[in-house]
Amino acid sequence: MDIIAAHRQGLIEQLDGEVEALGGRARDHAQRAMVLHHLYDHSRGSHVWALAEARRSLRTAQGIARLERRVSRWGWTVLKREQAEAALERLAEALGEAARARTIAAYRAYRLSATKPLRGEAEATLPDALLGALDQCHHHRREGESLPADISRLLDEESERLADASIDHGALAGAWGMIEATSLRRAARRLLGPKALANCRARDERKGWVRIDRELRRDPALPAAFRANPAQHFYAMHRALTDRRRQQWRELCDPEADAVALAA
Repeated sequence: MDIIAAHRQGLIEQLDGEVEALGGRARDHAQRAMVLHHLYDHSRGSHVWALAEARRSLRTAQGIARLERRVSRWGWTVLKREQAEAALERLAEALGEAARARTIAAYRAYRLSATKPLRGEAEATLPDALLGALDQCHHHRREGESLPADISRLLDEESERLADASIDHGALAGAWGMIEATSLRRAARRLLGPKALANCRARDERKGWVRIDRELRRDPALPAAFRANPAQHFYAMHRALTDRRRQQWRELCDPEADAVALAA
């Protein structure tokens, strides 16, 4: 491998490490909402799929919390309650992992398409239609122009296609199957089912994305620092996650306490 190829590979590995950290854990819905909002903010409002997905992350967290409160109030037999709790935990994990995969795919695609040294990786791994739409998004962002409506729709459709391809549909189906066997099924479908989330997305679109952006920035589920300055908070979060990864790497590289150090 020559120097240029080695440098490019190093950049890809660095980006992959960043997106894994930004994707968070299954329950880190607020973190993912802030990451996705950053894509919308950085694109000067062109990447509306990212804003819609940020709202979806917060709705998922709210829906899970409401279902957990519902189960906690049940006065059923222990067996039925434990069955519902286990099913809900499985659904929360599956939805969280799916949201994580969707966020990672979207953020990685955005960064790859915007980084010239990684153009080869972008062309090799991203669908042509998505890459073309992202290229247009970056061009109009740099020029301070609005993204044409047809390109905006294409970016939205291709981003959803990429996100959907990134998730484990089998795990989701299994989790929903467990929920369907409990009395949580109706409430879960109403709060977190695909149709319910699609209807929420349609309502947001009718309101207008500028208004939705304002609502998300004021959402009390997000930190006060984000509400005060979303971009500044994102970069602070990014630095903190990077420092944490470096610390974990150093700890992994440290020798065991009883290891024998060999002299050079």
